[in-house]
Amino acid sequence: MKKNDTFTGQAEDYTYEGAGVVHSDDFVFFVPGLLAGEKAELGITSLKKNYGYARIVRLLETSPERRTPGCSVYKQCGGCQLLHMSYTEQKAFKENKVRGCFRMNAGMEVDVLPILTTEHTQAYRNKVQIPVQLDHGRVKMGFYRSRTNEIAEFDHCLVQTELSNEIIQRLRKLLDTYHCAENIRYVLIKHAHLTDELMICFVVRRYPFHNAEKLKEAVIASWPQLKSLSVIVNRREDNVILDGKETLLYGQPYIEEELLGKRFRISARSFYQINPYATAVLYKKALELADLRKDDVLIDLYCGTGTIGLIASDQVKKVYGIEVVPDAVKDARINAQANGITNVEFMTADAQVGANALLQRNIHPDVVIVDPPRKGCSKETLKAILKMAPERFVYVSCDPATLARDVAYMSENGYDLRVVQPVDLFPRTFHCETIVLMTKK
Repeated sequence: MKKNDTFTGQAEDYTYEGAGVVHSDDFVFFVPGLLAGEKAELGITSLKKNYGYARIVRLLETSPERRTPGCSVYKQCGGCQLLHMSYTEQKAFKENKVRGCFRMNAGMEVDVLPILTTEHTQAYRNKVQIPVQLDHGRVKMGFYRSRTNEIAEFDHCLVQTELSNEIIQRLRKLLDTYHCAENIRYVLIKHAHLTDELMICFVVRRYPFHNAEKLKEAVIASWPQLKSLSVIVNRREDNVILDGKETLLYGQPYIEEELLGKRFRISARSFYQINPYATAVLYKKALELADLRKDDVLIDLYCGTGTIGLIASDQVKKVYGIEVVPDAVKDARINAQANGITNVEFMTADAQVGANALLQRNIHPDVVIVDPPRKGCSKETLKAILKMAPERFVYVSCDPATLARDVAYMSENGYDLRVVQPVDLFPRTFHCETIVLMTKK
């Protein structure tokens, strides 16, 4: 077999990213867009030593779970990888993905509960980060094509709100009108769904720039929901986007959103879950599994703007929140004050450093909740948690592979895995949020 050869194959399973898995003569191919059970004529696009990639030339047998993607740039964009699947198939894929990650990365066969969902499977994102390019004098805004720096433009994104879609199209025209696109690298939009407050932040190469004032006035006049307009000057050449000096141009440096009876301040750099509807389901389930009691001490690691800890504060004696991003900790403290919460203490520190600092203060929690970035917890952080010896350990993860790795380590060091609960925080994509509960042996 060589590149551009064709062959007939049938998908047996899915990869981690939702591509079909096809075996041919003891060789495995990964085929984007092919559903499990489907047979197709396939064209080889690349070959590695032990595996290859192929594309669908012609479908021969079609799954009843196949759907026609309702997006004009579905294949080019790569953001919503599962639009060709029915939602039933998407849920089954994610449950199996979590199960497979534990098998592959932890050597564990686990019972995975049915994935929790909401009715909001479209228009759910409250944040969008749009790259801007000037291509031969033409302003391009959209998402990067998969594994490239080339922009796939779109008229309407299914997972963004109507307001975010409108802003992107209007800004493209404004940047063209005022001839200032070459100064702008990204546009960050945050739209709080329940309060309808809007933030726009331009990530720029320099400020001020040509027609910056005219652009500002046009943006302010365009959207009455706008509560915050700012610029971040970022001269870095890597993928770190929100780095540099931030200057407020209009309004206040934050917006506010409501979640499970509390109100939260969100700044440009602070982390806040992107799906407000599924986040409510996620946090309710995480706190339910934590089985909180009035005399409990809770540590919330990677606490962001304090959401989980502040929501839990009514149910426990004391909460300690640890977060490495200073802006997020600043927001967390303001959130506590705004909600009249006095039994929460926030610390700016890496998770490992913060956990060890609490240990030095002889603080031993009953419950630890972690919600780390995609890379998971460092071994040093897990060791610090083991020293704390909480009765209950709740892990909220956006990557089941690193989750499984960390659960295996905790299992080897005195904790039993009790519950594995996926939550569909990112419908239409291959990403899956998962909560696990572990208890001390």
